[in-house]
Amino acid sequence: STTLYNAALLSELEIVERYNHSMTVSYVDLAFDAAVSESANKDFRFKNNKDMPILIEAFSEDRKITFRIWGHETRDTKNRKVKFENKVLKEINPPSKEKVTQDPTKPATYRKVTQEAKKGYYAELYKVVYENGKEISRERINKSYYNAEPAHVTVGTKKS
Repeated sequence: STTLYNAALLSELEIVERYNHSMTVSYVDLAFDAAVSESANKDFRFKNNKDMPILIEAFSEDRKITFRIWGHETRDTKNRKVKFENKVLKEINPPSKEKVTQDPTKPATYRKVTQEAKKGYYAELYKVVYENGKEISRERINKSYYNAEPAHVTVGTKKS
């Protein structure tokens, strides 16, 4: 699926406000994400910096949401190509100490991993422009940091 952030990038619209998720997400590559959170005052905003109006189409199919941005194409699509590449700068191992939740309704022998440990990352996203097959520019679009997270475990504490 194409996220709204990716659709805006591919359309080369001006990104006004973007935040990455606090941890990695499975449905999009590092630095290609945009988090939205009312409680954390995180929003994703972009601006139509083109001379013509645009239309944003959104639909879902098989539990995937896709966004398309339609407009009048003014770019040279024959000789000019745009690619976006992410680069991992640093990988951060998760803490070895587990985050434990005690459950008094489960026996003392009960132990369940409710969330696997997650690595953290520093990553960047680059816009690379090619003309006639040759790279003519490379621009950093964003820099993202994703927290490492320990494994979450639930253990029973019920006395027999």
